[in-house]
Amino acid sequence: MLKKLISPLQKILLQKGLCPGCTNSLKKAKYRIPINQETEKVTCNCGRIYIYNQELGTYRRALESEA
Repeated sequence: MLKKLISPLQKILLQKGLCPGCTNSLKKAKYRIPINQETEKVTCNCGRIYIYNQELGTYRRALESEA
């Protein structure tokens, strides 16, 4: 039940380019590693890893195989 409440809030934060864990801007993240021409791996200051799609301008949480 708690997951149903938190999940929409996390999606909104990611759409705005904010880390759901610490609410820091992912645009200002220290570590950005290009994976290919369209995506890059972004590591937030709190240690969470995200994948940024440059074509769509969206962030998503990285899978374990991508991390």
